[in-house]
Amino acid sequence: MRARACIKCKQYVIIHANNPLNQNIIEDFERKHHLHTLITINLEEIKDEYQITKNNGSKDSSDETNNSKDTF
Repeated sequence: MRARACIKCKQYVIIHANNPLNQNIIEDFERKHHLHTLITINLEEIKDEYQITKNNGSKDSSDETNNSKDTF
């Protein structure tokens, strides 16, 4: 599974391919971090060091990958 991550803030959002709602979440994440360095990376490489960003921009350390059927 892939994620879009901000190196400066140590936050990420999970990428769900072909999901238009997820595309909106990614665009919002990129707008909020537009002056930071953003990367696309395998989730396994960052999930222990970075925190997931929820839809409203708050951070949550819970692992979203356990609920892969979640809708945004």
